[in-house]
Amino acid sequence: MTHDVQALVDDAIDWAHNLFMKMRTPDHYGRSDVAQFAPFTLFPSPIPRKFYDQAIAVQKAMSLLYFRIACDFDFLKMAYNDVIESDASVRMYMKFLEEMKTEGIKQPLAIFLQRSDYMVHESYDNQTNKPKYELKQIEVNGGSVGTACMSQQVRLLHARVLQKAGVPDAFIDSVLAKNQSSKALNRMLYQAWLTYGDPNAIILFMDNKTKSPWHFANYHDHYELERLSNGKAKIVHLALNEFKNLTMDEDFTLRLGGLPVAVAYKNLIFMGSILAPATFNMIRMIERSKAIKATSLFFEFCTTKKVQQLLAMPGMVERFFPDPSEAQMIADIRNTFAKLWGLENDDEQTRMIIEDAIAHPERYVLKPNKEGGGKNFWGQDIVDKLKTFNRSERAAHILMERLNPVPTKNFMVWPNKETQLSDVVNEIGIFGYIFGNLKDGTVVYYEQNGNMIRTKLADSNEGGVSAGTGAFDTPYLYD
Repeated sequence: MTHDVQALVDDAIDWAHNLFMKMRTPDHYGRSDVAQFAPFTLFPSPIPRKFYDQAIAVQKAMSLLYFRIACDFDFLKMAYNDVIESDASVRMYMKFLEEMKTEGIKQPLAIFLQRSDYMVHESYDNQTNKPKYELKQIEVNGGSVGTACMSQQVRLLHARVLQKAGVPDAFIDSVLAKNQSSKALNRMLYQAWLTYGDPNAIILFMDNKTKSPWHFANYHDHYELERLSNGKAKIVHLALNEFKNLTMDEDFTLRLGGLPVAVAYKNLIFMGSILAPATFNMIRMIERSKAIKATSLFFEFCTTKKVQQLLAMPGMVERFFPDPSEAQMIADIRNTFAKLWGLENDDEQTRMIIEDAIAHPERYVLKPNKEGGGKNFWGQDIVDKLKTFNRSERAAHILMERLNPVPTKNFMVWPNKETQLSDVVNEIGIFGYIFGNLKDGTVVYYEQNGNMIRTKLADSNEGGVSAGTGAFDTPYLYD
């Protein structure tokens, strides 16, 4: 690495600390006096403008799709009919949702926080004998979007790096996509607090205060909410082991220390975890209460791999867009779908796809039915799992075609590691937030104003930032 590049790295690290791009260290997740900068790429990564624009254009339709799924409990029950046999967590939460539907939803208003992730996929076109490039969806994430502020701030970091490298400001503004992902999130939370209608009610941040590296990111949102409300909104952070301090009145008002809770913002994913009965009962109380959830457990159920796979089947997306005027939304959504296969059946088609995955595991990714990314199986692990799974275990997974992202080069800047020029690939994440009514399916407020680009080493299967294999990035758009 040249002296000039090292100078850019050193300046960028200092600037990252000043931009709130910091995280707690793995050895001290419970302490704020020990911190490190969040991983980032030194330069913004080149992404074709047409694919970025496509991801932006389809996001409202994608948000509406998953919001409508959350409102369709019959569909959710059908989706998990086979999964509940092998997944105790899904079985437990599905039973609770059914109880809540029977009892009646006391607070129909909820915030649906979503990020849809894509890659620019390269394949070979047999008709033209040339490479073919398409935007393909990897997954949909729902619930906590606590690192939205990192995505927002890294755009500012990259603008400074380019300025230091001598790039004119006007050109920087033309190629770096605008990003207000955190501000949009907090405007949504603030709107929900106002809608609740009690100025004494609090906004509750449910987060893992002692085990999460993203403590500072959560407080970035905390401070932004205080700014938006001119200090009128009181924000309280509550860890899982502190839920016992919550109470609920007979009229389903949720309280903490006597104060009503207007908004319960979850920086935790409940699905997939088996909790102690006392903790689960507290979650039941929160979900049943009149607090506005961000997000509702109904939405957590609709952003899993199983739902993603079902939507790729004929007629499934169409179920949620019956109005002929929304036909273009259906087409736009389907254009982003990769090939996906469910494994719950024992028919010839399922057996054939399993046999092909065993013979050619490099063509596939085996994904468990969880919200978000991670815990996937690749290569020989696919073979081993498919050979040993029983039918119910297979039903808890899907197969997806392995995407072939276009590699570029960038410097990955990680704490306590040497910065090197590396081959990297990118995931394009687009945020979409809905404040809507679970009972009648109406959208009160929609906000879409941000992206999250995660970049990982080209030879790495997973790209988690907190796991140490990914880094925050900004799209450098080109035509």
